[in-house]
Amino acid sequence: MKKLWVLGAALLVAACGPRPSAQVEKVEICTEVGDYGVLVDAIEITVSNPRSLKGLTAADFDLVNNTSGAFVDAATGKFAEAYEEDGIVLSRKKNVLRIEAKPFGKDGKMEGFFKRIPWELHCAVDSALNVTPEQVSAQHMAVLDDCIHGEFSFGGLTREYMLHLPKDASGNVIKNVPLMVWQIGGGEYDRDMQTVATANRCLVSLASQGIPCAALVFAIANPNYHYSASLYPEKIELIDRNNALQMAFIDTLIADGTVDGAHLYCAGASSGGGCTMRFMMQFANRFAAAIPCCAMDPIVPIHKVDEKYPGQFVDDLVKAWNGPVVYKWDGSNMVLSPMDVQAFVNLPMFFVHAATDNTCKVASTYAYSEARKRLGATQDKVLIYSDEDLVSWGVSPMMAHFSWVPLLDDYSQDSPMNWMLAH
Repeated sequence: MKKLWVLGAALLVAACGPRPSAQVEKVEICTEVGDYGVLVDAIEITVSNPRSLKGLTAADFDLVNNTSGAFVDAATGKFAEAYEEDGIVLSRKKNVLRIEAKPFGKDGKMEGFFKRIPWELHCAVDSALNVTPEQVSAQHMAVLDDCIHGEFSFGGLTREYMLHLPKDASGNVIKNVPLMVWQIGGGEYDRDMQTVATANRCLVSLASQGIPCAALVFAIANPNYHYSASLYPEKIELIDRNNALQMAFIDTLIADGTVDGAHLYCAGASSGGGCTMRFMMQFANRFAAAIPCCAMDPIVPIHKVDEKYPGQFVDDLVKAWNGPVVYKWDGSNMVLSPMDVQAFVNLPMFFVHAATDNTCKVASTYAYSEARKRLGATQDKVLIYSDEDLVSWGVSPMMAHFSWVPLLDDYSQDSPMNWMLAH
């Protein structure tokens, strides 16, 4: 009986022959937005001869130069090394081989801040199934592929935007949902929309948690306003004009029932944290809550400035907020105007910063929160991350400015994002 089985198997092998080498038709990657850019989740290889895929196992494949995508390893402070375990899982559907793996940086392994070594997929049994980034013909991006990408004009400006709208189990857009509008950082100013959308998880954070909340981000073409922008009226006028454009677009979403005007949120980091502050100075009575993260100083000079006396920054902010400090659209132009101080301090804010941030020093958060408290704010919260906190979220203390990473990743009970959604 055993001999007959062996003979039958031998005849079968002879009839079918050894597995032929694959003839690859196309290579596609499935990606997501990570904390530091785009991550690859899976590689899909389409071949013309399905039999060439039979019998392959995960052990036949190896990924090289596949790192977390972080600039440096949080634990060691050195450039991130390739994973020791790739986490490869294979699946096959007809002539398509899907290779899922532990998500890795699309740009490869860093070797110096200006050099990257591309990732590669190696197949030990068929070199035709080796893959390099140059062979990739298409990229699919979770959440972003489903976003609306358009342009909007207002007040003499035209800006690109991307908008995520949550959908139900049937794929239908859920109407009248809350909206979070994200203010981009200076590193994304005057960049293409894809760079803006993938710089951090602003558009995908809520969606990744399955939270039915829309997310909006505009590509802002300002020259980076740098520090102490308040000294340059033309710079802060442009910041406020951009915010007026965003509010006008949000009004169209409210008017057609896409979003709920009673549940508007604003958040942003770095230059975007400063823009969040100015946005709320213009439209405090329109928003339910705001999160300024590692905020810059487009109201009074704070960064690259030494206080002449303790509390000077707070005094300067209180004085500024009680004067004509914000530009508002009057129907034909942006006009320097007083702000609604009472509405501004009634709006709850959650300030987020890292204690050792050397790009936007934590003094701005302390000054903003204390000045608002002096004017009557009672609902504000402040979260200052220590270096140990940052490491627990995978952020090296060398990159302490990146406090938006834990902000957008954390949905625990007392987190800023959870707090925002409760308003």
